[in-house]
Amino acid sequence: MEFYLFGIFLLIIGGYSIFIYIKQILSDKNIVVSPQTQMNRLKICADCEHIRLKNTMYKRCHECGCFLNAKSKLLNQKCPIGKWELEKNTTN
Repeated sequence: MEFYLFGIFLLIIGGYSIFIYIKQILSDKNIVVSPQTQMNRLKICADCEHIRLKNTMYKRCHECGCFLNAKSKLLNQKCPIGKWELEKNTTN
């Protein structure tokens, strides 16, 4: 029973996180960083000890579980251990 309740709790937290991110997307139409910023982020991640599947196209962060090629492109994302910071859109 506790495992079931824990699963429901995780679904609620995950749903809330997705809701917040979608709200950010809707309020700011530009959600993709520049190619230079993405390359800088991926270079930082290439030397990180928390990356799984380093020699594949499907590099994943062990800390947050995200696929790095996708996460490094998004404007409102940051490294979970602070190696690269959140970049906000400055054109508004």
